[in-house]
Amino acid sequence: MLYRTLHNNSLLAFILVPFILFLFWIRVFLFDGSAPISFDGISMPLWEWMVRPLFGNNAYLAAAFSFVLVLLTAFTINRLAGRHGLLGSASVLPALMYALLVSGFLVVQRLNVVWMFNLFFLLAIERIWGIVIHGRKEGRSFDGALLVGIGSLVYVKGLYLYPLLLVVMGGLRVLTIRTFLASLMGVLLPFVLSAGYFFFVDRFMEFGVFIVFNLLSSTGQLSHNISTQIYLFFLGGIILVGIVNVFRFLPTQKIITRKLFRSVVWLTLLTFGACLTPFFSVELTPLIAIGPSMILAFWLDKMSKKIWQEVILWVFIGITIAVQIIHIG
Repeated sequence: MLYRTLHNNSLLAFILVPFILFLFWIRVFLFDGSAPISFDGISMPLWEWMVRPLFGNNAYLAAAFSFVLVLLTAFTINRLAGRHGLLGSASVLPALMYALLVSGFLVVQRLNVVWMFNLFFLLAIERIWGIVIHGRKEGRSFDGALLVGIGSLVYVKGLYLYPLLLVVMGGLRVLTIRTFLASLMGVLLPFVLSAGYFFFVDRFMEFGVFIVFNLLSSTGQLSHNISTQIYLFFLGGIILVGIVNVFRFLPTQKIITRKLFRSVVWLTLLTFGACLTPFFSVELTPLIAIGPSMILAFWLDKMSKKIWQEVILWVFIGITIAVQIIHIG
């Protein structure tokens, strides 16, 4: 059965996840309008100089790069869950759940600035979570925020999401004045260095305009129909059930695992809340899906009846296929 095959650390499971993900990503390769998009009109210079010249003229290369980014993100989530013992056994289930959660909308699957930022943000979380194993609170706080700052050079609205990193630090009880100042220096450093470069080439005001325009722009909202509304309602409901079950099992977990899961839940709720503001829309799906992929994998892992694990996994796959067929956009 599919669940049993994927809920382990075998080579077959690691091969199946990219294959299943590719099946969900295939319409990105086939759809003519799959060139890179930035969402906010004027793109940040790093996107215009490095990404668009490489992938802007070839939709297939853009689709391939977005596939690579989602694959890297999915397996980074899987590594995080495995390294910190969030599941009862080694599994590729978090990677698969992430792949399913981000595969509903074509506009999300297309290569866009959020995918670039998302990977940096996830690596930042990995650095912060590493504090519980390796220590070095100030150094890792700086490193994590530095990654967010670098990602924000591509997607400057990532600065709005920097407080989420502080929430993760707070959930792990490592947020102090010193770690806050270290993280603040980290997130600002890429912008200070970039500002110095643009000042040197006499384009400082242009760089400032890029930042202000992107920070204040309002992303166009996705036009939903009844199928996507049902899809989002289903996802919201099942994620809520997953969160309830996480708190149900928390007393049986180690103290550090409880802290990690609390930070995951807060990350999920706050990213979803950010999506409701005028500054963000469905393009935040790659970021929103990070927490639920771990939550849903944990919930499935804790189910006592194996048949329900299989049924719910197939329901997820089925509804993702259905929304892809019904709603192209």
